[in-house]
Amino acid sequence: MLFSMLLAGASLAASASASTVSTAAKPTKKPFDFLVTFGDSYTDNGRLGYYMGNGGNPPPPGQLHGESDWTASGGLTWAQYASRQAGAKLADYAVSGATCSNKVISRYFSAINKDFPAVLEDELPSFVADTAYTSVFPNRTASNTVYALWIGTNDLGGDAFLTENQHPGKTLTDFSECIWTVFDTIYKAGGRRFVLLNLAPLHLAPLYATLENGGFTGASQFWAGKSQYNVTERSEKIKEYSTTLNTVFDYGVAVNTRLRQRWPKATFDLFDVHSLMTDIHSNPAAYLDAPHNSTGYFHQCNASGGDCVDQTNLGPLSGFMWYDELHPSTKTDSIIAKHFLDVVAGKSEYGTRY
Repeated sequence: MLFSMLLAGASLAASASASTVSTAAKPTKKPFDFLVTFGDSYTDNGRLGYYMGNGGNPPPPGQLHGESDWTASGGLTWAQYASRQAGAKLADYAVSGATCSNKVISRYFSAINKDFPAVLEDELPSFVADTAYTSVFPNRTASNTVYALWIGTNDLGGDAFLTENQHPGKTLTDFSECIWTVFDTIYKAGGRRFVLLNLAPLHLAPLYATLENGGFTGASQFWAGKSQYNVTERSEKIKEYSTTLNTVFDYGVAVNTRLRQRWPKATFDLFDVHSLMTDIHSNPAAYLDAPHNSTGYFHQCNASGGDCVDQTNLGPLSGFMWYDELHPSTKTDSIIAKHFLDVVAGKSEYGTRY
């Protein structure tokens, strides 16, 4: 996806984010040295921007893109919060607009003159190439590195499975199999500590929510054809898809780790971020700053992504669950980060370890 914030100034967001980080409690024991992340705009901290500024090409092997504090969350991403609180180096390969595989769902992006880079075809090869360079991973081991994948927003929503725009013959099963293939590749590259963040409750995002839950009927910069579809029908459909796939993840992790022994001696944590975000939506006062807005969104733009206005009259960004109609706010990301660290530590109600 093309986000105007990738090219905008970051001073206000960075200032707010720095304040949040500075007040975060530091863990008493360093849980890991490296956090390696894969995914889409829910995690990307500047990689798509690198593509846009370098002819559609990724960073060369041995070089990470410059980390940005101005992301699709309006500030830091969950991975930035988590790595900083853990005192770990973040190697982020997530790309805004990414799907798991372009062989299942692909979408052309004119700013780079090709399809959005995908996890399987771009992010993973870049990571594997970087493992040979101490400039990126000076002392990476099986025990000191955590690998996290959060993908699916672009595979399901907008012009994807939600509107029957997957490649001919491809099904949700192909998407779920892509997830396991990602961890196969990480395992072959020496990874042994895995975290899969399951699908967010997309039906609660303003882009897909029903009208009574803060949704809208017009076009969006993230879904140009939205006005052609029934809002309630598509909201229910994306809820069905996301919850079904999360059930597939539950059983799939168990089967692949325990019955098939697909990744011997690996630790696999399933992070139920779907339930966490649902809890934030249901009880915003327990998580967000006053006036606790879990249905509206802070950063509002027109259908082409222009004329953007921050809804400061409705309260601070830290009071919003959603930054824009699709992306969790930086406040929500800070909450996700806290629980991510608890999941990795094996002490979260939202985590299941295999």
